[in-house]
Amino acid sequence: MTVSRPVVSVVVPTYNERENIDELLSRIHTSLNEVDYEVVVVDDNSPDGTAERVIELSSKYPVKLVRRAGKLGLSSAILDGVKVCSGDYVVVMDADLQHPPEVIKELLQNAGKCDIVIASRYVRGGCIVGFPLIRRVISLGATYMARILVPQARSIKDPLSGFFLIRKELIEETEIAVPSGYKILLEIISQHNNLKICEVPYVFQSRVRGESKLSKKEILSYVKQLLVIMPDYYKFAVVGTSGVLVNLGVVWLLSYVLSLPHFIASIIGIETSLTNNFVWNDLWTFRKRRSGKRWWRFLKYHASTAVGTLAQYVVSQLAYYLLIKESLISQALGILVGFIANYLISKKYVWTQP
Repeated sequence: MTVSRPVVSVVVPTYNERENIDELLSRIHTSLNEVDYEVVVVDDNSPDGTAERVIELSSKYPVKLVRRAGKLGLSSAILDGVKVCSGDYVVVMDADLQHPPEVIKELLQNAGKCDIVIASRYVRGGCIVGFPLIRRVISLGATYMARILVPQARSIKDPLSGFFLIRKELIEETEIAVPSGYKILLEIISQHNNLKICEVPYVFQSRVRGESKLSKKEILSYVKQLLVIMPDYYKFAVVGTSGVLVNLGVVWLLSYVLSLPHFIASIIGIETSLTNNFVWNDLWTFRKRRSGKRWWRFLKYHASTAVGTLAQYVVSQLAYYLLIKESLISQALGILVGFIANYLISKKYVWTQP
């Protein structure tokens, strides 16, 4: 191997990946055969013998093994791996071969131009192969949520990628708020405002061997990360949740107890929740951003949420009268549509800095 190019450490968290580790290390070696590299495998006590197989392969490939007591979170696994890295650059990737090792070379080619180089599923030339529809919906939904809720991620097509290259010193100087989380790239991005970030396309492969790690726990962990990263959004989410409960509670009372038509119950539920949300956002979420008279903010709030309110009402009516004839479900669908629009417009136009 030559040492003319930057030294790179490839950090690979593993859990039950014995079936994939041989091919992974072989393909990494082929991809980086002209680069001074190392692989750091961080294994969370896999019962299938992943760690033992890595030890066997260490005589053939430049691989280090970090063994941990159990599953302690993906972000913490990456951080533990970085501690033993010798490279100037760190590549983070999965062991399941859904991240093609051949892309590492392209990440390295962009290393001198950017602080972070992301292997992206969503830029031109990138795609996902073999995902069922529900997984695609979850992936895209989570990605758009991150781009909406984390300002630093808004210009990035794939801020939740688990396959990226980063300068080692950058990841070392970043304080990770949720070590048990699963999206360390998003945390790093959220803490830096002037990073130069590049994205290169890749094809996210379908898993051939082993089992997918996606579970309810991972989804909840991702939501928790978002709430920790953006504390203002946590407050807004609490207020929004109370508004949802008020909205649905009013619709339930008027539709199921008092037998009012859905189109009447729906609009009353929406207005009651809007008033609830305004009061709590004014007193709590945006308390430091208040300016002008409260009654004027109240009017501006209604004006600024008009688009979201209209969308919520229209969706609720369409769902009820054309699809399911269930007031609560129809109203809930409408609420989902209006939620994000109401937050973004409220913050920009209602609770502005004095």
